[in-house]
Amino acid sequence: MKLSANTKKISLLLIALIFSLLLLVSCMGTGTVARGWAGISEIDSTLVFASMTGKVYSVDSATGAVLGDPIKMVVTASGGLSCIPSCGGQQTTAIAIYASPGVAGDLVYLGGYNDGKVYAYQLVDGKLKEEPLWTYPRQGDLGTSIIGGLTIADGKLYFGTANGTVYALTAAEGYKEWSYNIGKKIWSAPAVEGDTLYIGSLDKKVYALDAATGAKKWEFETGGAISATPLVKDGKIYIGSYDRHLYALDTSGKLVWKFPADDDATDTPRNWFWAKPVIDGDVLYAPCLDGKVYLLNALTGSFIDAIDLRYDNNKGAISSSPVIVDDNLIVAITDLAKKTSRIYAIDISNRSTPRELTSFTEGVNAPLFASNGIVYIHTTKDSFYGLNALSGALQKFSLTTSK
Repeated sequence: MKLSANTKKISLLLIALIFSLLLLVSCMGTGTVARGWAGISEIDSTLVFASMTGKVYSVDSATGAVLGDPIKMVVTASGGLSCIPSCGGQQTTAIAIYASPGVAGDLVYLGGYNDGKVYAYQLVDGKLKEEPLWTYPRQGDLGTSIIGGLTIADGKLYFGTANGTVYALTAAEGYKEWSYNIGKKIWSAPAVEGDTLYIGSLDKKVYALDAATGAKKWEFETGGAISATPLVKDGKIYIGSYDRHLYALDTSGKLVWKFPADDDATDTPRNWFWAKPVIDGDVLYAPCLDGKVYLLNALTGSFIDAIDLRYDNNKGAISSSPVIVDDNLIVAITDLAKKTSRIYAIDISNRSTPRELTSFTEGVNAPLFASNGIVYIHTTKDSFYGLNALSGALQKFSLTTSK
């Protein structure tokens, strides 16, 4: 399939924007701050999220009140990984957080982009303790960045790094269990099911590793880089690629189906699959950077429908992972310049016309998070919102504290 000049231009712009976002880590001493697109997590009734200024907040989900002062995540260094060289000298730099917080028990886990460390903080009475319970590594750093999410399963913490290494730590103490080097950059979070870890890489491959030892079980190559987190459901691994295809693999690494099967089909996607898909029953909902949500039969990969959410002369790309709330698929779509976005609800019981819940004069990159009928959103202007998925009522969190 040949792409139009306009489509190629849009794809190149998206590449430039994404890479520039990941490379933009500035010094606090100059008045600028770190960036990040971390989503929101929850422990009991406490929301936990990291801002683009290197602060981590705990918020009461019922009232929206900030619980205690935020943790300020900073690193002090001169040059190198931790500071842009033009800043000069010894600099205190905010730690950029791209990976959404991982949570388990009373611990919150965060991965640093520009300092290459994992932090574990205790949550006590709804408030995060100022000092981490542990960091990994204890001394120094990993010499690379953590971009994808942190996954906790069976007492272990799993994550991948930008230098292509997958790690497993003990979740309670942060001691290394094993590491496996793929050799190429990893931007996605691992998915763990049973005794196997699945993860995608920018080397175009999906890897299956033994969750207990890190030994490689198999690899499967697609036609493009992979930054999406795999979805594992009912013995299948679903994942999107930059080759504009979706894949379903079985647990032995064999291809079950690929969509589209024919690259010249009329329903062929026009851009990458960046976000993680979701599944309901036998239907897979896959958001795409072309502004559409593709509905596929999860068993066969056959095309059901494509819901076009583009607006204002075909604006919009979907880079934020959607969520299902009751019978509604909640999706965020943002224009290329990240200046405007809209949130839609799609009734998955009858696939009726999408209903616009709200709009912003800011973009949405971070994955959506839902709890008790509320969808939580982190925008590119570093605002945090709670959106009622039924009524569309919107609450903006005020993050004013004593610090």
